[in-house]
Amino acid sequence: MMKVDHIIMTEQKRFILVGAGGIGTWLAAGLARMLEFKYPGSALIIVDGDNYEEKNKERQSFTQMGNKAIATANELTQQFKKTMFIPVPKWVVGDDFKGVIDDESPKIPASQLIAEGDVVFAVVDNFAARKIIFDAAANLNNVDVFTGGNDDALFGSIYHYQRRHGADVTDHPVNTHPEYDNPPDKNPGELSCQDRAKIEGGTQLLATNMAVAAFLLGRVQKTIVSNQSPDEAEIYFDLGIGKSEPYDRRPVNQPAYS
Repeated sequence: MMKVDHIIMTEQKRFILVGAGGIGTWLAAGLARMLEFKYPGSALIIVDGDNYEEKNKERQSFTQMGNKAIATANELTQQFKKTMFIPVPKWVVGDDFKGVIDDESPKIPASQLIAEGDVVFAVVDNFAARKIIFDAAANLNNVDVFTGGNDDALFGSIYHYQRRHGADVTDHPVNTHPEYDNPPDKNPGELSCQDRAKIEGGTQLLATNMAVAAFLLGRVQKTIVSNQSPDEAEIYFDLGIGKSEPYDRRPVNQPAYS
């Protein structure tokens, strides 16, 4: 089985970006700058089993065709010399996946991808895939998982799940969102190539994709860079009316993390 090398770092960070599409391309550019200038010597691992298509250019940032993880890593490597960009051209699956997984497989279990101390960004447009990542993180002592998404208009949201010393600082989203308990969709990583091809592409807006990325970067600045409490772990926003609303997602009776 393929296992992503876990880079031992002191003051450096290991960011994992799962999804290099509508939100991921803009988020990758921001995370690269954050690592390059705040945590030189860090790594950004980019995970995506999908390929860029010409039609994606309406709301995604890329200059070469091919696998999204590889293309994004290649572009960022040319711009930033103090950060290591590692492409993982695979689909993320759960430990209960029944198919064959080896070095040549286009799939990787979330438990082999995420390690202690990682900062993970699950920006795939799929609840089943996000749940796999959240569940893998729930088995670790210290980890941060950020996710974000938007509808086909100007509404979006982000969520920050944090664990410290083996306890949840903020709630696993399954506790407040039934779509994570029983995902309404299927993880693309568990579908055949033919089934994935039948999935219609989204009609999301560029502005909303970029806004989700910006909100996520803001939360990383506050909770990772500045090490402040992630009390308001969920934020909803509507660009159409210029409004955002934060929500406290600490577990019941859980004091603020400091």
